[in-house]
Amino acid sequence: MTRLMHTPRNGLICVMVCAACFLIAWPVAEMGFIDDWSYIKTAQVFAQTGHFVYNGWATAMLGWQIVWGALFIRLFGFSFTTVKLSTVPIALATVILFHSIQIRFGITPRNAAIGTLALGLSPLYVPLAVSYMSDVPGLFITLLCLYCCQRACAAHDARATIVWLCLAAIEDAAGGTARQTAWLGALVIVPSTGWLLRKRRGVLLTTALLFVGTTCFVYFCLRWYAGQPYAISESILKGSRLEFQGAVILGLVKMFGELLCLLLLVYPILVAWLPQLRRFNAASFAITTCVVLDWVLFQWKVAWPLPWIQDVLHSEFATTRDAQMLPNMGQSILPAPVSLAISGLLAGTCMVFILGTRSRLRDRQGSLASADWHEFFWLTLPFTLSYILVLLPRSMHASVGDRYLLPLIPLAIVFLIRLYQQSIAPDLPWSSVVTLSVYTLLAIAGTHDWFAWQRARLAAIDSVRATGVRRDQIQGGFEYDGWTQVEEGGHINDSRIAIPAIAYEPHPAIPQVADACRLDFAPFTPVVHPKYTVAFTRKACLSSSSLPPVQFDAWLPPFRRAIYVQEYPTASRGAGTNAP
Repeated sequence: MTRLMHTPRNGLICVMVCAACFLIAWPVAEMGFIDDWSYIKTAQVFAQTGHFVYNGWATAMLGWQIVWGALFIRLFGFSFTTVKLSTVPIALATVILFHSIQIRFGITPRNAAIGTLALGLSPLYVPLAVSYMSDVPGLFITLLCLYCCQRACAAHDARATIVWLCLAAIEDAAGGTARQTAWLGALVIVPSTGWLLRKRRGVLLTTALLFVGTTCFVYFCLRWYAGQPYAISESILKGSRLEFQGAVILGLVKMFGELLCLLLLVYPILVAWLPQLRRFNAASFAITTCVVLDWVLFQWKVAWPLPWIQDVLHSEFATTRDAQMLPNMGQSILPAPVSLAISGLLAGTCMVFILGTRSRLRDRQGSLASADWHEFFWLTLPFTLSYILVLLPRSMHASVGDRYLLPLIPLAIVFLIRLYQQSIAPDLPWSSVVTLSVYTLLAIAGTHDWFAWQRARLAAIDSVRATGVRRDQIQGGFEYDGWTQVEEGGHINDSRIAIPAIAYEPHPAIPQVADACRLDFAPFTPVVHPKYTVAFTRKACLSSSSLPPVQFDAWLPPFRRAIYVQEYPTASRGAGTNAP
């Protein structure tokens, strides 16, 4: 009861800290962010017409998130910033909700505050929280379902239990229309909670009915989405049997990268175990040293640098950005030796965690199978395993970005803090606070630099437009060209949509020009016939422009950066496009 009384005050403090950090990063740019330009267009059309209209890029129905974004458009007028900032209230609600969930799982108030900020100020969470991507809304729905199931477990009678389970299933079914992986709450968390509470009268029957009802709702939602013009449905299994076997190996490698990235993201909590290295005997120390050296050597040989998988983190901390749809993993603010050192530190900390926890649990005669872990595992473990199984098929045939880890980060944080409280000490050490502070500074600076780059790119584009060049004659990068295509062409030129795509016909120019200077997104944007390109680093296969580069300041090195405007050679204008 004392812990619950701390929830509103401490949770609100965490919310205010996160809101201040979002504001400091100044996430303002009139351009899309990753894929959200497509979602923003759908929200804009919904605000104008009241209808869901897809444009051939989104692979999710988006649901209530579109209605929410359209509400902000109707209230404040349309702009990219307005729509993206509509996610901020959801992100802050997620922060305070996660704090309450930790308290109910037995986390102490101080540790719950640290855990909450480890999520809310994560370098992965901050940029997504100020975008219109569906990751944060999906996390909010999942955590809300988990919270309702916690309340069901804490209810004193069967009637209250059933009410909370119904609320969990209904909100998750409706909320999952924004991000479909959130439906695992109603399909997995609610049934596992119902089974845990099956001895309460009527709970098991109610749970079965909720599962059947949710399944039918999900089925009809997917059928509706599949029938929408320009809706994209992704197949899970592709290729021949031999290709499938190779894809399984590739998928497992990617999932291992996901695990490494997850450990990196929760390192402010994981670092709490590092002082246990002092308790190691010679054998444990030797094992840890060998693992660290072998891992660093492997990393160096295969050139597989952290964060190991593409998407937000790599783009956030890139030294230069080429505006490709898939970012280049080779450019980072971290020199190779520093990257290897951090990788080795993470490997060493993981070994200390494994060996140190085993030793302390044995000394304290504790076990993860004890009664106080029973409820936690029933509410989180089935969901975690189901979510991993959902990611695995995608990892076999497509990219699995670091942002897909967002639903697993809160569960990992709660698990680590509970384990630390049981096996080591009641409160997390100051090393966690210091590491969290470093992560916070990186998240703010990285988000600021990402948006500063977007603003500089827009300034460079505006300088080209001022000379009389049309928008469709500028290759401005993935987000800019995507918006140009849906504005002027109506939809993305994607072969996965239900109508035939326009054939991609590369210009018969010099091969190295087409290969080195064509964006990987060019086949999707046939309305773009570029004379100029921006957001590239200087490339020898493009001609210099009379327009000066646009300089901008970054908070991470290099602190002074530039966006260059270059011109396509006459022979290769239209290269990579379906020029008329």
